[in-house]
Amino acid sequence: MNLKSVFALLAAGTFLAACGADEVVNVNDEAKDKATITLKVMDNHDGSAIEEAEVYSIVDDKTVKTNEFGLSVWKKQVIGDHAFQVSKEGYATVLTKVTLDEQGQGNVARVGDAIATVAMYKTGVTAKGTVLYTDDKGNKNAASEVTVFATLPANFVPSELSTKTDKNGEYTFKDLPEGTVINISVGQKEFDKKNYALVGDETVGGPTYRAGDVVNVDIMTMSKVAAQLQAVSNNLDKIDTTTSLTFTFSTELADSSKTTWAVNSGSVLVNATVDKKTVTVKPVSGKWEKGSTYTVSGTVYSTDGAKLNVSSLSFTVGSNGGVKAPDNVTNFKAVAGDYSDEVDLSWTAPKVKIAGYRLYYKTDLMADYEYAESYSASATKATIETDYDIYVPTTAKEISFILLPYVNGTSGKPVEADVTKATAAKFTIGSKPASSSSVAVVPTSSEDIVPTSSEDEEEP
Repeated sequence: MNLKSVFALLAAGTFLAACGADEVVNVNDEAKDKATITLKVMDNHDGSAIEEAEVYSIVDDKTVKTNEFGLSVWKKQVIGDHAFQVSKEGYATVLTKVTLDEQGQGNVARVGDAIATVAMYKTGVTAKGTVLYTDDKGNKNAASEVTVFATLPANFVPSELSTKTDKNGEYTFKDLPEGTVINISVGQKEFDKKNYALVGDETVGGPTYRAGDVVNVDIMTMSKVAAQLQAVSNNLDKIDTTTSLTFTFSTELADSSKTTWAVNSGSVLVNATVDKKTVTVKPVSGKWEKGSTYTVSGTVYSTDGAKLNVSSLSFTVGSNGGVKAPDNVTNFKAVAGDYSDEVDLSWTAPKVKIAGYRLYYKTDLMADYEYAESYSASATKATIETDYDIYVPTTAKEISFILLPYVNGTSGKPVEADVTKATAAKFTIGSKPASSSSVAVVPTSSEDIVPTSSEDEEEP
């Protein structure tokens, strides 16, 4: 069985308050900045005091055992939260938290002493069960080597136990705490190259269960789980007369998706081929008609049975397919402008004919580039106002710019230069206007210079 670390539990903040209400025992109401915490450890079933229980303080990193009255006393404790782990052989280890609050006024500190009751639960309850899975033919089979989890309330350490089923799908948990509600759940498992999972869980235990009892958990049956099937991408905006349509999906596709797809609302049927996650549809009669607009529909199936309909996606032949992306600019520089809130940009235009430029920027506080401005094809310099044209936080120290030339596709959609081959001009905020203040163009990895999609941007 796998045990979760108590410190991981603490880090997650999954403490439960100690059983019973805390009491303030500062009877003299004296001024003090530290207090005494007393833990009273008792048996959950009969309320008897538990002697020699080990009480470990996470804050102090020390252990103080309980006396014959079940008390563990901690003196001179500072204001704040104090976590304790309480353990004793024959009982489940539990976690409790005590908070010391300052109750004084002004400069006078008054911290009330606190008493917390900690209930412990004897171990010895056994839980047994069986896990099955339903195959494609509807038969139920033993689910062997499946991980089964027993989840206890969060104040138990560990709060989750695990074991595996045997060849008959059977499992056993021993030494579970009495009087406690426990959830039994099952992890995913692959059978016959298909994933199976259990929906929900089973609840066992409760106040009536005592050490020595055996609990028979209801049979749990796992069902096949289909991976989510979604369309990821396609090339419909880049089709020329001989380009095949390609559709990529989120999971591997079954051979059954080698079906006939429909182009132009079913008036033309075409064959589709499948390669792992991609469906390819070749041009009708070997060639699309240039300038024509088509619609395409079809159905795909994942290897584990999920189905997805692709319905009436349109594309125009030659929309961008015949247009080549232009070259990138060279000698791109960013220097301080005439005023403190200005950055002057300059560059050398590509030799090919372009429609214009699109500028993107990113500060050292941003995760990705954002669109800033567009410029005419004749421009070779520009001035950016950092308090008007782009958003630059006051805590930013550096701005990176990239400038992408673009041409217009047949459909009018901009086709930009290859962003992965672009270079960035970096500008240090606060640089003074001077010829020597120009910042050299610094090549940036393609991971850093992928700008935000411009489909929703408004150009000036």
